[in-house]
Amino acid sequence: MSKSKPLATAKKPLTPKADTAPAKIAVDDNQRLKEIRKLVVAHNQSKIDTNTIICQIYMESHFDAKAGLNKHSARGLMQMQEPAVKQVYKYRKKKELGRSPSDKQTDEAFAAGAAFYASPSIWDEVENIKIGTEYMQYWLETTSSIEEAYKKYRGKTNGVYYKKISACAKKLAANPDSMQILRDTLK
Repeated sequence: MSKSKPLATAKKPLTPKADTAPAKIAVDDNQRLKEIRKLVVAHNQSKIDTNTIICQIYMESHFDAKAGLNKHSARGLMQMQEPAVKQVYKYRKKKELGRSPSDKQTDEAFAAGAAFYASPSIWDEVENIKIGTEYMQYWLETTSSIEEAYKKYRGKTNGVYYKKISACAKKLAANPDSMQILRDTLK
């Protein structure tokens, strides 16, 4: 048996192990903003305007569809958590029935929500935006104002979360393709 010859040989030196400085890569984040805008326009399940949802997504995940992966329980662009997803499934059942679901129907809805949360679909940008905005709509319909809905979404009562998102959305409406607004307003 003869020795195999390499298919090709490298002509450039390898990066030395001592070189640990991160490489800077130019990224057109304005393009990402345009992609997110299209997704929100097409899949927003709430009555909340597009710019507000975009600012919410940026504040939650910085437009990273895998935000939270192997780190914590909040998942995807809108950082959805299992109890929130289960609530959406129960809310769907209630709307379908026109009344509150029975205990058995609630258990079934919660099981379906838990299955979605545990599936790869939670990381899909379209599905995450749908479930996140549907959750926002649930809170819009069960609270007295959009500010209260955002307090419930975030689980905080001081209102700072919504104030930041609202201020950002107003600026973004005036300049819809500016990532700089998001970076400056939602640090």
